[in-house]
Amino acid sequence: VHIGGQATDLILTAYSNKIFIVATQNQKIGTLISAESDVKSIGALGGGERTYTVKTILGKRDDDMLTLLARTLMAKLPQTGKSLLLGINIKKLDQKAAKQLISKIVEHKVW
Repeated sequence: VHIGGQATDLILTAYSNKIFIVATQNQKIGTLISAESDVKSIGALGGGERTYTVKTILGKRDDDMLTLLARTLMAKLPQTGKSLLLGINIKKLDQKAAKQLISKIVEHKVW
């Protein structure tokens, strides 16, 4: 696929408890991010609010765009209880590139 005008390798793998996604433009995993969601019950009817936890495991810890990307991908996943492990190495990750990447991942979903 092409993201931001650059050829990009996209690998999507579903495990029993996790979805592993790698998006790279230089054949390296780059920054590794873990994301999880949880539904907190509100009231007696059992309605809930979905909350997200995003942690950088390896790589760029100060890049808000990477955190936003992982959180947005988690929101796009069905509520199966699976966490997300994201390896991302995009040369110029701006808002446009992030939207293209999310679109391609959702298009090729493995969950």
